[in-house]
Amino acid sequence: MNKTQDFLQKFTVTLRRIVKNNNSFSSFYSNLNNDEYKLKYLTTYSFKEARNRLEELKVVVNKILSIIYKPHIQVTSNDIIIRSELAGKLSTESFLNTMKDTKLWKNKEGKMTPENVYSVEYLDTLDTYENSFICLLVNEILKELNLTYATLTPFVESIEEKYELTGITYGKYSLFGLFDENYPYEGVFKEDNGASELFLLCKNLIKKCKLIRTTEFYKEAYDEHFDKNIRATNILIHDHLYNYCYKFFKDNYIQTEIDNNDYDALYYNYALISVFKYLDVLKIAKTALSSKANITFDKKTQRIRFKEISFKRGLFSYFIKEDKENLGFYIEAHLIENKVKTNSLVAEDKIARYYILTTFEYTKENSQGLRNRLNNKLDDANTNNGIILTMNNLLRNYNSVLILSIYKDNHQLLFGNLIKSLSMLFKTDTLIYESTCPVCGSKNIHFDGYTYTCEDCHSSYSLTNVLDDDLLWIKSFRRR
Repeated sequence: MNKTQDFLQKFTVTLRRIVKNNNSFSSFYSNLNNDEYKLKYLTTYSFKEARNRLEELKVVVNKILSIIYKPHIQVTSNDIIIRSELAGKLSTESFLNTMKDTKLWKNKEGKMTPENVYSVEYLDTLDTYENSFICLLVNEILKELNLTYATLTPFVESIEEKYELTGITYGKYSLFGLFDENYPYEGVFKEDNGASELFLLCKNLIKKCKLIRTTEFYKEAYDEHFDKNIRATNILIHDHLYNYCYKFFKDNYIQTEIDNNDYDALYYNYALISVFKYLDVLKIAKTALSSKANITFDKKTQRIRFKEISFKRGLFSYFIKEDKENLGFYIEAHLIENKVKTNSLVAEDKIARYYILTTFEYTKENSQGLRNRLNNKLDDANTNNGIILTMNNLLRNYNSVLILSIYKDNHQLLFGNLIKSLSMLFKTDTLIYESTCPVCGSKNIHFDGYTYTCEDCHSSYSLTNVLDDDLLWIKSFRRR
């Protein structure tokens, strides 16, 4: 099993134990860092283990290619009727059948001659149980390789990856201001840790597996509904190539304690619980609403379910609520000033609503679907900002995409900045921003009575008064 998959599986197994023993959110929250459960949030990526695993997969893929070159086939026979001049040597059974069938005979110049005869057609087919199993194995290997590829990608560093930017500026806060004239620069790119070589090996194996899926062998033998509970046939036991693949499958792809290979659901649990953990680390206080809430584990979907909870810090209270349909959750920030009760009613201009959508990977294949889901939330007039939280940002798009990885020890910094982004209060002359966007400077502003929205960059903000100070609260920066 891939180490990433293994980590997320074990994380969810441990999580399920904590929830089982601590159904109230308050009790559950207190046990997130309890040594009794040993719930780990980070692990070290072993390039040596990754190399050994890729070499294993390389051997299996080569075995599969050898099978495709000379596969076991199944010969079937059909009784057919063909013209006599096209028939070869007839079997005894075909000859007798032809003799008995008078419809096949014609009178030619006083002689009875068979115009058509019974014959046997032999067909070779690749559609066998064993070959369908090989197709299943190819797909399992490809899934693992794609997961490894996604995990390795962040280790192959780029400047945009390191500084999380997709554009270059030359002003006061330009990237170039980070560098002096003492080049060449050190410490920007990490020393070669072997990631590049493994990345290329993984990419090559993916290419081979995709090539296998274009072969006649795969197209004919693939069975979409093939049962993963493989039975040991004579060929799988006695043919050394098939047997190698059979043993590899048994050792690597039998279902684990959690019967779920949906990385998105496993990652959702990890991301959500990481948010809870770092709220505690950042000293954001749990409120009475959290103490009354319950938390449960949904066995069908393998995801955490919870009632609305809340936290307080400074002038703000934060309410967190799950999205019951998608793998995401809402964070609502209330500017409560110095009110004692965190759930005190406040005006609409003192509320900001955010939506966090989680996904294991952010790729070319799923990005449009994720963006559509996010935009559906943003199109709700009450939602100010949407963020995608992912472990693998393969598109390297950092506009509202945050990377939360089990291999990156930056969680406190990440969540600290996320909380800061929810409370961007500025003292300023607010009058000018009734017609000018404070983010991009555009004059194309829409006001719904509570919130200002820039029609050009889609940033949103409110102008309010707190403790006799005129304040600008930026609720979202270039949200799309």
